[in-house]
Amino acid sequence: MKIVELKALFERKARAMARRPVFGRGTAQARIQLGDGLACDVEHPERKLLVDQPVSEGGGGAGPPPDELMRASIGASLAMGYRLWGARLGVAIDAVEVEMTCEYDVRGQLGVADDVTAGWQSVRFDVAITSAAPEAAIRHVVETADRRCPMLANLALSVRRVHHLSIVRAGVRATERAVPSDITPLGS
Repeated sequence: MKIVELKALFERKARAMARRPVFGRGTAQARIQLGDGLACDVEHPERKLLVDQPVSEGGGGAGPPPDELMRASIGASLAMGYRLWGARLGVAIDAVEVEMTCEYDVRGQLGVADDVTAGWQSVRFDVAITSAAPEAAIRHVVETADRRCPMLANLALSVRRVHHLSIVRAGVRATERAVPSDITPLGS
């Protein structure tokens, strides 16, 4: 879909939901069935996938593990959000690259240390956006998309977030500057 079409689509959706908030509400469902070992068949209304742990973690390695899928979900949601909000705000975004690094301590998951959280302790987002737009406009897109990202909003507030943005112009990466990491979920 072209940028102009994306902008028109999401402006129509926003107007419709502003008039009729019920249009914005919904539910999503997945059915998960544990198979052999740790492998899970995951069924969504429009697709199926297999989730498994690697052999080193007791699985069969037949599919991506949950942590990879979660990183993919959050990273892809951010990248899509930059493109969508760029279109909605009239800022041309030529390319987006998101690299996510998560820090964790499995002692919490294994019950070895009660003072250690079972999950990520921190996550770092290194975002490179290629655009000829002014830096302030790109930063506004990134800050808006980060604040409105549904997958990022699903991340526990106890997980420290660090955001770094690089603006790329004609193949030359500009100096990195941190984007505020005090993102709060909608409705807070």
